[in-house]
Amino acid sequence: MKFLGTGAAEGIPNPFCNCRVCQNAREKKGNEIRTRSSFMLNDKVIIDMGADYFAQSVMCGVSFANIEHILFTHTHDDHFNYTFFWERFVSENDALLRMKVYMTDEAMGIIEDFYMNSRLTDGREEFIKNVDFVPLKYGERYHIDSFLVTPLKGRHETPYEKNSANFLIENNGKALFYGLDSGCFLPETVSVLAGKRLDAIITECTFPMECGISEESGHMDLTQCMNNLDRLFACNAIDNHTAVYLSHIGSTGMTHSELQAAAENMNRPYKVIVAFDGMELEM
Repeated sequence: MKFLGTGAAEGIPNPFCNCRVCQNAREKKGNEIRTRSSFMLNDKVIIDMGADYFAQSVMCGVSFANIEHILFTHTHDDHFNYTFFWERFVSENDALLRMKVYMTDEAMGIIEDFYMNSRLTDGREEFIKNVDFVPLKYGERYHIDSFLVTPLKGRHETPYEKNSANFLIENNGKALFYGLDSGCFLPETVSVLAGKRLDAIITECTFPMECGISEESGHMDLTQCMNNLDRLFACNAIDNHTAVYLSHIGSTGMTHSELQAAAENMNRPYKVIVAFDGMELEM
């Protein structure tokens, strides 16, 4: 498993920003650089393919040629980039693998509105002729490659969907929860995770500082993120053996090294790890 991107919508450095966090990333590079969030479960399954997927393939040294399943959390363009259909179609592979694209029922509206009526008109329907679109229902379980995947509601809205999809992913007796663009977890999502004692959780820290946004917001600041994790600990969704990874990190607040130092000094019974682009996760 690999973090291909760990940034929020603007990435770090934001190309239009000269704040100290963005300037620091330009100067120091390395783990201070964050492309938009994407995560590979294995060489066949990926979560989100957004604005930076081309750069991520190059920078992380991975090929998407064997991808058979793409799980989309939601349709904001830092997570969902339609151009992969065309780039995949014009590859020199002798035969394209059949691909399944998963998103919620509501999110499927983007396919109907955009692809069918615009991008893929004038004989370009062949771009998706070997693609199956699979609508997901919250709370149902899906066998995807070797994984058992359950989409759960996130507190994050787009023009197409009222809720993002976060994913409970189980494999070989291990459980991972992927909760980006979640906002503070909804009670119904917490109730499903309660007692799970997750092996790993990937959670958003979009604003790595206390910035006073509402708990009803579609994103979390650092204080809300930690309070959210404390609630999960209290209901045994996570425990002191759970690997907690912060991702979807924006340029407001702290550099990577500063956030890493803050995480190391948090007085919590669970360990908090600040993810970075290219980091591998074993589970």
